[in-house]
Amino acid sequence: MKIKIMGIAGAAFIQLLAGCAGAPYALNTVGPAPINTAAFKPAGNLRVYTATESHEVGDNTYYYPHTGYYIYTESGKLFKYVPNNTAVVDETPACVVVPSGIYTIKAQSDLYSTVTVPVVIQENRTTEVHLDSGWKPPLNVSTNQLVYLPNGEAVGWSSSIKNSSE
Repeated sequence: MKIKIMGIAGAAFIQLLAGCAGAPYALNTVGPAPINTAAFKPAGNLRVYTATESHEVGDNTYYYPHTGYYIYTESGKLFKYVPNNTAVVDETPACVVVPSGIYTIKAQSDLYSTVTVPVVIQENRTTEVHLDSGWKPPLNVSTNQLVYLPNGEAVGWSSSIKNSSE
């Protein structure tokens, strides 16, 4: 009986190997999925220089990563939370891709705790908000081209587009 089962199993195994040893299939080239133009939304970038936090890593080695912030749609719905760093040793704020439109960010400022800043995202452009006291605009810029904190510190370029709450 064992010899009969072994013979059947051996025959099945040989057929299985023969199936694997056949000629390879030639396939068409694989590429990305077709573009769904209905789902395509033009996008731009947002970079927010939020307040930083001090983190000691090792003996007397300090890093100052930027704090996270929230992005809200024009209607006030939470769009995204941005951690704004990848680790405590990451001192570069994140550059986030956001669909074109008007948003509000809530973020920590070096001078005013949490601030709310309306921002405009335009296709293929980067909007930067400077809340970390590190940005100095060019000297020859007119004051109406900039947005300021109450203490007079510039935080970014002014937009000609206004949000619906203004």
